[in-house]
Amino acid sequence: MAASLVRSAFEGVRLLKFLRPVLIPSTVSFESIRGVKRYKRSYLKELYHRRLEVGPEKQRHRSEWINWNYGAELYAFGKRLGEDFSTDSLQRAFTHRSYIEKEERRREELGIDTDTVPLGLTDNEDLAQKGEATASRYIKTYLRHLYPAMFEEAVYAIHDHLMSEDTLSFVARNIGIGDLMLCADFPPEASSLRRNFLAVVGALEADQDVKQAEALVRDLVVAQLIGKDLGDLWTVVNPMGLLMALLHLHNRGPPEPRLQWQAGQMTVMSVYQVGIYSDQQLVGQAAGETVTIAEEMAAHNALQKLMGLGSKPLAFQAQAEKMELDYSKENMRAEDVLKRFETAQKQNSVV
Repeated sequence: MAASLVRSAFEGVRLLKFLRPVLIPSTVSFESIRGVKRYKRSYLKELYHRRLEVGPEKQRHRSEWINWNYGAELYAFGKRLGEDFSTDSLQRAFTHRSYIEKEERRREELGIDTDTVPLGLTDNEDLAQKGEATASRYIKTYLRHLYPAMFEEAVYAIHDHLMSEDTLSFVARNIGIGDLMLCADFPPEASSLRRNFLAVVGALEADQDVKQAEALVRDLVVAQLIGKDLGDLWTVVNPMGLLMALLHLHNRGPPEPRLQWQAGQMTVMSVYQVGIYSDQQLVGQAAGETVTIAEEMAAHNALQKLMGLGSKPLAFQAQAEKMELDYSKENMRAEDVLKRFETAQKQNSVV
């Protein structure tokens, strides 16, 4: 009896070994499960906590990697933009004044005579000034030509937004300037990125011409206005007063705000729709949580429509190249419109 039981158990073990590849998935490893050492969990836990104590890895410049070739990177930068730069001008555009001062101090510490062995680098201040003048002039002229009814104050507000550190540093960082510029601080500050991008514009103007530099500003900087409400970039202190003066300038009737509809007056989600009419024609409308807010927003909407901001899209590529720009032209100022309206009101009161 015992012998038969042992024989049946032995046959069962042999059958299990035979059916093991079929019954058990190949992804399960019995050796890995049974062979886990008891110290491994505590060992990995200790490594994890030590890594947290050390902190994140220090950000390193791209030039610290072994496959760095500065000349090839400069050449590739110009080709990515589709422009032909000379190597000398592009290298000068990426050389910041702080980097030259840092290298000069390092040579003095090493005892190297800078007069005998000059550094041979020139900073990008001149190129940055040239690029800033070109970009500023072109952005203003572009906006004035595209929106002739836009107030000059709005032109300057949009211009300041495009020429700000946030916008230009964002453009510079996304086209790879941060990896190529020679600067004492790393990662480079927003002001350094801004100046370096303007230096690239100045280098392109020096190597090519002004038209090519303006095209680069249009394609990279002006394109940042896509998807933005241009009217929100200009803050109007008294929109209803300016709207009244503008309508008077165009020989139209004064603005008449009217409540179009309202909902949820007794709740926290109240909304009011106000429309502004002139000579029984709707010139602007907007909604707000109160009647006062809705009226002010409707005046903003009317000013945007009268300036033509929502009727004409931005021009790029072939359409922009056909534009005949007048760099000496300036648009009408809101301050002058208000002064004319005040003068007309005083004359009417005297009469």
